[in-house]
Amino acid sequence: MDPVSYYYKGKKALKGGGLRITTAASDILKEIENLSSEERNQVFHVIKALKGSKKQLHYTGRLLGIGFEVNGEMSMELGMQNANTYDVAQGGALYTLADVAIGFHIMTRIPKESQVFTLELKMNYIRPGKGKKLYAKPSIIHLGKSTVVSECKIIDEKGQTVAIALGTFFLKHKELMKEEVK
Repeated sequence: MDPVSYYYKGKKALKGGGLRITTAASDILKEIENLSSEERNQVFHVIKALKGSKKQLHYTGRLLGIGFEVNGEMSMELGMQNANTYDVAQGGALYTLADVAIGFHIMTRIPKESQVFTLELKMNYIRPGKGKKLYAKPSIIHLGKSTVVSECKIIDEKGQTVAIALGTFFLKHKELMKEEVK
């Protein structure tokens, strides 16, 4: 039984046991009951993304299925949350994967209290993103005092390049943050 079905079954039993559920919650549960297994899993995915920690990754990244691999690299699980009309990885999801992967990669090369902001990012889409997962391979081309130029290859499980991003990022260092407070 998938997690959403388990949750729904538990709520239904509680309702019969005298626990009052608001009309809105009851309506939501009725809608969930009519979903396919794949759609219920997607609802659970959204709930999991909502409840995740911002310390690890922001909501949008979690919602798109972006996460860290054991080796510290970033990947994106493919599914309804990031598929386009043709059932391949949507371009904006690939863009977000590259942006997030580059940002985290830069953060490993700068002082901990510094911040990274995207100034611009260009994306070349090479082939459709298919399979179960795509992987981000960021690299730094230039690490300056206040800007970084970086690229990121998005590859599939076969090692084929799906897209390549090239971007410029702004570094905000601790001393600059102190000046803003004054």
